[in-house]
Amino acid sequence: MRQSISLSAGEWRIMERLWEKHPRTLMELVKELGPDTGWSKSTIVTMVGRLEAKGAVAYTEGGRARRYIPAVPRERAALEETESLLRRVYRGSVGMMVNTLADGRGLSDEDIEELSAVLEKARRERQ
Repeated sequence: MRQSISLSAGEWRIMERLWEKHPRTLMELVKELGPDTGWSKSTIVTMVGRLEAKGAVAYTEGGRARRYIPAVPRERAALEETESLLRRVYRGSVGMMVNTLADGRGLSDEDIEELSAVLEKARRERQ
C-alpha cells in the first residue's frame, strides 16, 4: 500500500515550483522562493529534506548539485489533501463542504456551472 502524503502550506509552495518545472537544484529553489517568502537557504534545505523523507520529492545527482524532482503527481497530492480535509472538517460529507462554500462566500454562476458539469460527468461515469 502506498504511503499517504500530507504537505504543509510551505511544502506546497516548494512542490508547486517543482511541478511547474523540474528538475531544480536547491540553489534554484532558494533563488526563486527566497524573495517571495523571506525563507533562508537553511529553511528551504530543511523543507526539501522533509519532502524527501515523506517521499514527495526525489533527486538525481547532477554534477555538483542534486537535482530535485517531484516523486508524486500534483493530482495525487491534491486528492489526498482534499480527502483529508473532507474527513477532518466535514466528516466526509461533500455536500456539507459545498454548502459551507455556498453560504460563506457564495457561488458565482460560473462556479455553479462548473459544479454542475462535474456532477454530470460523475453521474455518467457511474452508469
